[in-house]
Amino acid sequence: MNAPDTRGATASSRFYALAARVEAATTAAELGFVACNETRLLVDYRQAALVTLSQARGPWLAAHSGLADPDPNTPYALWLAAVARRIAERCAELPASARVLPLSPEMLGEELAAAWGEWLPAHVWILPLTGPDQAVGALLFLARDHAWPTTLVPDGADYALLQLSGLYGYAWWSLVARPTRWQRWWRKAGTGRRLRYALAALLLVLLVPVREYTLVPAEVISTRSQVIASPREGVIHRMAVLPNTPVKAGQVLAELDDTTLRNRLAVAQAELATASVEMHQAAQQAIESQNAKADLGMAEGKWRERQVEVMSLQREVDKLAIRAPADGVFVYSDPDDWGGRPVQTGERIGLLADPHALGVRAWAPVGEPTNLAAGAPMTVFLKVAPLDPLDARLDYAGYQPVEAPNGVASYVLRGTIEGTPPGARIGLQGTARVSGRWSVLGYLMLRRPLATVRSWSGI
Repeated sequence: MNAPDTRGATASSRFYALAARVEAATTAAELGFVACNETRLLVDYRQAALVTLSQARGPWLAAHSGLADPDPNTPYALWLAAVARRIAERCAELPASARVLPLSPEMLGEELAAAWGEWLPAHVWILPLTGPDQAVGALLFLARDHAWPTTLVPDGADYALLQLSGLYGYAWWSLVARPTRWQRWWRKAGTGRRLRYALAALLLVLLVPVREYTLVPAEVISTRSQVIASPREGVIHRMAVLPNTPVKAGQVLAELDDTTLRNRLAVAQAELATASVEMHQAAQQAIESQNAKADLGMAEGKWRERQVEVMSLQREVDKLAIRAPADGVFVYSDPDDWGGRPVQTGERIGLLADPHALGVRAWAPVGEPTNLAAGAPMTVFLKVAPLDPLDARLDYAGYQPVEAPNGVASYVLRGTIEGTPPGARIGLQGTARVSGRWSVLGYLMLRRPLATVRSWSGI
């Protein structure tokens, strides 16, 4: 932004030209650039700096002559901020007729004055930028090597500079510190009225109707599932299908070790063959001799005994292959955890679940005020799809607390997922929100403190 050549113009014309630039500024950065660089239209100086007096952040360098974007963290900027912090109160006490402060090292104290020669020339004016509320929003430092005038001529450039400081202050207040309509109304209200308004607003917030809810850990399950258990005692030889695999009715799910049974079956089959030969020989002898008929009955009984034993062992061998009783998804843990693992008769190996009948299983901590009534609405937020919640209904809640996967004593909740959501599958984890009755926000916020006070005091 280049200033027009107005060196031949009068002080008043230069003042109005600069005022037009101030009026055209739409941001605090533009106004700071004009104040630090184009004030040369009125007076000559070597360097200018604009330090804003922010209540939240404190003083910091907002603009500087010759720089488009000054860094407020440089040693020079930090030193200027410290100077502004020290003389801010003195600038606020200046009379309205002379809003300028000639700065000298004696005003800064020993530590700040020691660095004066490194950062500033000998003669410095500070113009407080004051808004309509008479609060100082920023300080404009103007520094040069030759002295500033001690007497101001009404038509001179230095006098116009004082008028310009008021214009800068009003513009800075409009862009940075101008309060909103709500802030002006709040400031006009007295302390007592503010307190009443705050209490009324708090009461209204506490009376906002909300629905009670509790967030509990949950997972997606099947509402129609069958337990796949070991039909006999033995050792798992291998798992025939992978976890969460769709299977058909009659498909082999797992196999038990068959070494011992097949050896027993082979021995029994050999004994059955021997008994068959002996029975055949006894039948031939019974034709030739009446005394051999008694031996034929014993041989036939022995053959039948061996035959029953072979059939029994064959049925046991058939049980070594654990098959699916119906179509579904076979759900179990890692196959490597089952290989070579001994099992007892009836021990659970996995679940055969129906993937089309999805439900939710959740664990409600005993200390949580959860709605355990059947039919309570549930919303399930899956970890893999937190933005696509699932709607469900609570079917029942267990009466006896159990240990949840997170180690907390909890009631087991089971519900049914409504519809057929495409992203849901058995085994997904998430969080379920169990909704209860309608109440007010104040009760929802204070129910835990009230429960703690009641348990402590017994009231």
